[in-house]
Amino acid sequence: MRSNKASNIKRDIRAKFQRAVNSFFEELNTSSIKITPIRTGRARRGWRKSGKYRIGDSGVMIENQVPYIGLLDEGRSKQAPAGIIMPVLRNLNRKRNRL
Repeated sequence: MRSNKASNIKRDIRAKFQRAVNSFFEELNTSSIKITPIRTGRARRGWRKSGKYRIGDSGVMIENQVPYIGLLDEGRSKQAPAGIIMPVLRNLNRKRNRL
């Protein structure tokens, strides 16, 4: 049985919030990989997520250091004419709004 103590409730809320944020970043990374145009596979392999989100510490980052990722994100590929990040964020937002 869960305790009603304020400190336990606060701890549970923090933990759930941190899990939700980390889940969002995992899904953002995975979705970015899936939508990235593929010719050689270099841009898809370039996506990296590092760190975990903790309240008070912004230690999570998603990046792609492939030199031409900016062009792909601007929609310069026929495979992803709308880019990468904005379509992924719109899709994640739609999924979250359905919950």
